[in-house]
Amino acid sequence: MDNIFLEELFYLVTLPLLPIIIHYFYRHCFVSRLTTKANLVIVYSLYFLCIVFLHYSSLPGSILLTLNIGLIALLSFFYNGNIKWRIVAALFLVALITLSELSLPLFYSTKGYILNQFLSKLLMFILAFVSVRVAKAFGNGGLSKWYWVLLFICPSISTLGIYSFASSLYMQSFPTLVPILSTGLLIINLLIFILCDRMLVIQSAQNQSYLLEQQNAYYVNQYLLTKEIQEESFKFQHDIKNILIGLRAKVQSGEAANLNELDNLLGQIDNPIGVSNSGNTIIDSIINYKQQAAEKHQILFKLDLNIPAQLTLDTTVISVILGNALDNAIEACCDKRNEECYITIHMHYLNESLFIRIQNPYVNEIHTNRFGDICSTKTNKSGHGIGLKSIQKVVEDSNGLVDISYNNNLFQVEIVLFMVACKKRNSLS
Repeated sequence: MDNIFLEELFYLVTLPLLPIIIHYFYRHCFVSRLTTKANLVIVYSLYFLCIVFLHYSSLPGSILLTLNIGLIALLSFFYNGNIKWRIVAALFLVALITLSELSLPLFYSTKGYILNQFLSKLLMFILAFVSVRVAKAFGNGGLSKWYWVLLFICPSISTLGIYSFASSLYMQSFPTLVPILSTGLLIINLLIFILCDRMLVIQSAQNQSYLLEQQNAYYVNQYLLTKEIQEESFKFQHDIKNILIGLRAKVQSGEAANLNELDNLLGQIDNPIGVSNSGNTIIDSIINYKQQAAEKHQILFKLDLNIPAQLTLDTTVISVILGNALDNAIEACCDKRNEECYITIHMHYLNESLFIRIQNPYVNEIHTNRFGDICSTKTNKSGHGIGLKSIQKVVEDSNGLVDISYNNNLFQVEIVLFMVACKKRNSLS
């Protein structure tokens, strides 16, 4: 009787380590929604009371396992993050906790049981620590549906499988097989988790490389435009003296100057550097680059830009937003059935917020999935339909707002980016 009391006492002593391990793992994978420590303590105290109640309840083992999985999954909703990643993290934690407890050798004495309780919690923490340290990019990027299936199924089957094995008569006859199987399944789950993370790291690096190439193309294009205008300007400056001498001679002789000559002269002076001349290098580069692509299809750009040149914009964010939005607009205007070929770009800056609205006509029917997201109607869906998702993701990551609407054959993307700083010009004293 005393032994049972000691075992239960040490079980309760080590049990608070479980909420700590869960919070440690979630905190390093996601951002907590619980802003104060008091709220954090309350939530995990309630979780602790729930698992204590379940431990002393008379419910069947399968129901207890299901309820414990549900509680761990429920805790993930107190953190910000993609719902699929939160569920994957919860399943991985359940597998880690279950397999850690069963991977240690069984002890048939009170001292062995107490030691097992401490060692299993220590093993859980070490594995959680290793997981979050090795898998540094958890939650970034996107996986194909088959990888998601693997991430869902592997920890689920591991947990249910080891539970079934441990309760079978065969395993009870050979108890040493339980820790061996548990250790093997634990290693498999860790490897799959880390493998998917490495894939996301590679994918993220490829995306960054593509964005960098795109940004370089924007800047090179803007440089060439500027260089062309500068060359024209140098040529004009070189010839201006001779032109003025000729005009002076005509006026001196009483001959009327040709108005066409004067118009050409003024035209050279007013020749702009591309269609966008807001003074903001990033925005001008992207718009001018896309306008050159649109000009080949006789698509008109209508600009309404009221932004300071000194905006401190994240180059990646604005490249993804303008690049994808203008690519989609150009593609819609290229449809032969589309009689109106224009793209309107409104950009305004007010109260440290940048407002962006891009409009274009469209003729194709727009399809949406059950979540209301726009779906591509192209045959090769794997290479299309990701532009709007990229915009939504980068805006959400920047804590901005995005609204996509399509009415009366007019497609519109509206975006607000908050806390966009603007450097002040250095005033000369």
